[in-house]
Amino acid sequence: MPERSSPNVPVLVETTGRPFFPMVRCHYLAIEYDDPHPGWTLGIAGIQMPFLMLGLAGVVLQPMGAERFTTYGLIRGLFESVEEGGALVNFEDIWLPDFLFPVSPHVGHVYRVGMKLFYLAFAYRDSRFSREEFEVYCRELQGEISFSEDETRAFGSWTAEEISMAQNGDPKNPRLQLRTRRELK
Repeated sequence: MPERSSPNVPVLVETTGRPFFPMVRCHYLAIEYDDPHPGWTLGIAGIQMPFLMLGLAGVVLQPMGAERFTTYGLIRGLFESVEEGGALVNFEDIWLPDFLFPVSPHVGHVYRVGMKLFYLAFAYRDSRFSREEFEVYCRELQGEISFSEDETRAFGSWTAEEISMAQNGDPKNPRLQLRTRRELK
């Protein structure tokens, strides 16, 4: 596990590597605001200044009130709080070479990725350099990724609950609910 003083990003394995493409697709959480929200402040070098949020996104490093996503409630609480505040939590993606993973990655595993490696993966996703260049840089940063067993369990519980609620719960907006063939006739 990276040191507490070193910020890192939780990423969830979405697709594992293949022999012909040994890259692992991972999701990270991002909070996005599409509408302006007056009254925010931005702190830089210890100074607070008024700040108008326009189409910006932020990468989630940890849940509110805790250091890690160790329970279903912390994950659910993040989504509820952000959505109540007029924003959205999205799953964005990065790719990482499979040789980086200290534990063989499986879909649903959660890893913590150090900032340097995350920035590098983000730049690669935006085509700032080739896969070969990316892999060379990644070899220098192999120590910046660690398996997070407790967050893997928590996100597994959260995923199972979200699927169950989607299958068995009422739709958020009945007008947007998909119709069955029988209902369309």
